[in-house]
Amino acid sequence: GWGLVADINETTFELRLGILQAKVEQMNMYVPKDVLEFLARNIKSNIRELEGALNKVTHTSLIGRSMTVESASETLIDLLRSNHRSITIEEIQKKVAEFFNIKVADMRSNRRLRSLAR
Repeated sequence: GWGLVADINETTFELRLGILQAKVEQMNMYVPKDVLEFLARNIKSNIRELEGALNKVTHTSLIGRSMTVESASETLIDLLRSNHRSITIEEIQKKVAEFFNIKVADMRSNRRLRSLAR
């Protein structure tokens, strides 16, 4: 059958900023422009994650912290760190080996041990 082919590209800074501004307006909240720009500049993966980051930042203001770029950075440190880190093949192999309680060397070996091929 026929299907629709859509080219999905990374959103632009301007689009992400516009989405954040619309969301803030919809929530009837005030978020400083520099904080919105910080979020739009640093959260590029997807819109759901962008809105989640905005929710975390606005939540911290509800518990009494001032909304600054510094406080947003502290609140989102884990998210920001994971966005800038690439996972290596070696890390994947190590995690798989740990999970299945086997050695990485055995996984990479040309030998096909029965205990590994379960």
